Amino acid sequence: MAHNDIQTKRNAVKSRNPWLALLLSLAAPGLGQVYNGQWKKGIGFYLAELALALFMLLFWADFAAMLLCVSILLGYNLFVAGEAFASARKLSEYTLKQYNQWWVYLLCLIVSLVSGLVFEEVVKSRFFMAYQVPSASMLPTIREGDHFMVEVLEPEDELRRGEIVIFSLPATRELDFVKRIVGLPGETVEIRDRQVLVNGVPLEETYAVHTKEGMIPVRDVFGPVVLGGDEYFLMGDNREDSYDSRWLGAVPRARIKGRAGYVYFPGDTGASDWTERLGAPLR
Repeated sequence: MAHNDIQTKRNAVKSRNPWLALLLSLAAPGLGQVYNGQWKKGIGFYLAELALALFMLLFWADFAAMLLCVSILLGYNLFVAGEAFASARKLSEYTLKQYNQWWVYLLCLIVSLVSGLVFEEVVKSRFFMAYQVPSASMLPTIREGDHFMVEVLEPEDELRRGEIVIFSLPATRELDFVKRIVGLPGETVEIRDRQVLVNGVPLEETYAVHTKEGMIPVRDVFGPVVLGGDEYFLMGDNREDSYDSRWLGAVPRARIKGRAGYVYFPGDTGASDWTERLGAPLR
C-alpha cells in the first residue's frame, strides 16, 4: 500500500518543459502559464492582449501607426511566451493540478481560435477591412494586385467628392467594387467626349487616365443624369477599363461600405517604386 502511494506521488510530480510552455503560449497567449500551473496569470495575459488589440484598432487608419501596433502586439506575444519559458525552467518539481490535462489545453486553444475569429468579424464589421484589387480599373492610383486597407463607414459618415470607396449592389451578387466618387446627391452628371461635367461645369480630374482610342456611347458620352437625394455617381480612374456607374447606375449611400485608406502591400513587387508605394495613402 505504501509503495503504491509513493508511486502515485512520483507520477504527480513532474518538471515543466520550458520549450513546450513557450510553444503553447505562442499558439494561444497565456496557455503556457496554464501549463505551468499559473492559470490566473494566463487568463490575465490573454485578456490583456484582447484589450490591447481592441484599443490599437483606434490607430489603424494610419499606416505607420498600424505597423507600430502590430509590432507592439508581436512583442507582447513574445514577452508572454518568454515569461512562460522562464517560469517553466524554475519548476524542476511541479505537482500536477487538476487542469493539467490535454483536453484543458485543447479547450484553451479552441477558445483562443474562436475568440480570434470573432475579433476578426468585429474588426471587419465595425472598423477596417482589407482588400486586394483584382483588376486595372483604378489605375494609376491602385494597381492590380495591390492590398489596401479600408475604413468601415457608419451610416451617418459624410462622403466627399474624390474619395475612393468600396460598395456592392444586389445585381452583382454582393461583389464588392472600388471606385471614386464623382457625383454627389442631387447633382447632375454628364460626360461629353470623356470630359465629366457636374451641374454643367467640367470636373478637374488629375487622377483620371484614358488608355484607348475612339469614342464609345455610355463610356465616353453619357447622360445627363440627375442623382437622387442619397445617390452617388462612382467611376474608376482608368476610364476605358472600369465597370462603374455608367453601366451600374447611381449607387445608394446604404450600399457604400467603406473608404479606402492606404496600400499596405503593393501588388507589383518588382516595380522600382514599390517601397515608395508601401503605405501610400489613396487619394
